[in-house]
Amino acid sequence: MSGAYDESMIDVSSDSFWEVSNYKRTVKRVEDGSRLCTDLMNCLHERARIEKAYAQQLTEWGKRWRQLTEKGPQYGTLERAWSALCTEAEKVSELHMEVKAALMGEDYEKLKNWQRDSYHKQMIGGFKETKEAEDGFRKAQKPWAKKLKEVETMKKAYHNACKEEKLAASRETNSKLENSNPEAQKKLQEKVEKCQQEAQKTKERYEKSLEELNKLTPQYMENMEQVFEQWQQFEDKRIRFFREVLLEVKQHLDLSANHRFQTIYHTLEDTISATDAEEDLKWFRSNHGPGMPMNWPQFEDCSMDLNRTLSRREKKKPEGVTLTGISPAGSDQPAQPAKTSSSLTVPTYNAPAGSNPFEDDEDEEPEETAMEQQTSVNHTDAIKEEIKTVSSTEKTQDWADEDTGGNPFSTNGNGNPFEEEPASPVTSVPVRALYDYEGQEQDELSFKAGDEFTKIGEEDDQGWCKGRLKDGQEGLYPANYVEPIQ
Repeated sequence: MSGAYDESMIDVSSDSFWEVSNYKRTVKRVEDGSRLCTDLMNCLHERARIEKAYAQQLTEWGKRWRQLTEKGPQYGTLERAWSALCTEAEKVSELHMEVKAALMGEDYEKLKNWQRDSYHKQMIGGFKETKEAEDGFRKAQKPWAKKLKEVETMKKAYHNACKEEKLAASRETNSKLENSNPEAQKKLQEKVEKCQQEAQKTKERYEKSLEELNKLTPQYMENMEQVFEQWQQFEDKRIRFFREVLLEVKQHLDLSANHRFQTIYHTLEDTISATDAEEDLKWFRSNHGPGMPMNWPQFEDCSMDLNRTLSRREKKKPEGVTLTGISPAGSDQPAQPAKTSSSLTVPTYNAPAGSNPFEDDEDEEPEETAMEQQTSVNHTDAIKEEIKTVSSTEKTQDWADEDTGGNPFSTNGNGNPFEEEPASPVTSVPVRALYDYEGQEQDELSFKAGDEFTKIGEEDDQGWCKGRLKDGQEGLYPANYVEPIQ
């Protein structure tokens, strides 16, 4: 029988560590340690990407809503509180970018360096540590495994001898029952005796081999324990190192322990708590409500002085005619036309205070008097016509609430009720609603946030646009409630 150690001949009967080759699970654990290092590095890398993406999303969210808040209808201390949410997002975004940098710059690199120092790759593949573990266990197990193989052989021989003995005894019994030839019965009897002797011999060899195996077992267990303990210590280092790395990762991820993180939310809470409804309502009353100043209409005496001060409407409207004094007809001084933005030139006319420019001069001749009357009438008509132009073209915020029903010609700056105002250029721009809006008038549209419709008119001075819903309804809507669809 060859003394070579052949593991393929051994029938592993249990899953115990002490069975031949069952140490391979311990060897595999060494190789798994390197793979676990790689897995943990991948885990940290993915978390770093998540932190970066979250930080970018926070920044974009904060920037977008800061713009919407500034352009929206919210005002006062509540606007500052709302904007504080955007500030919080920007600050927290910075902290998450720092977390990403710590995960990749510290934890990932530390793990990578430890893996390189603890697991050494071989040119033929695998790791040096794995081969050392394999060789150590094989050397410790080889003597016992060799004796075990011998025991298995002796056991198999003994069991075969027992089977032959039983088979021979069975044939002898059948021969006696059939009253066979005595000579044949004698041969069968001799066969039984021979099988019994063989069974006894194999039994003794089997028992002896098993006894020798039992003597080797304590030494075998001691050697295997030593090798196993060596790789237990190796695994102990890995486990402790992983624990250390995970604790550092926890410190980097735990923003609640960061004083800057706490300051962000203390500041946010203070800003929100500072919201004062009374102050906001007072501000709105003073800037957009009854608290606004007003030049109320007052009684004015009729004055024939054409060098009067322009009315409030005329002052606020850059377009119009500035009236100057009118010189009497026949004066030696030539008329000076006033500089105005309109094409109308009003001749200068200076009249003495308290005089009536429409009365005849008794001291002058009839022909000169008639010419002066005609000139005075023409001047007066031109002045009245220009004053009408100033009044009809004036549109100011202070007079926006006045009833225009008394002036049927106020719809057109030229004073002609039969001419329509020039239409604004037609546009067609798809837009999306940012907020819900419920129309307050019959000519206003109603929509929900996220609805899409078409803008068909440019924004006017009051911030309103004309639009068309998908069902064909047209009407006005506040321009800052929508955004163009890219």
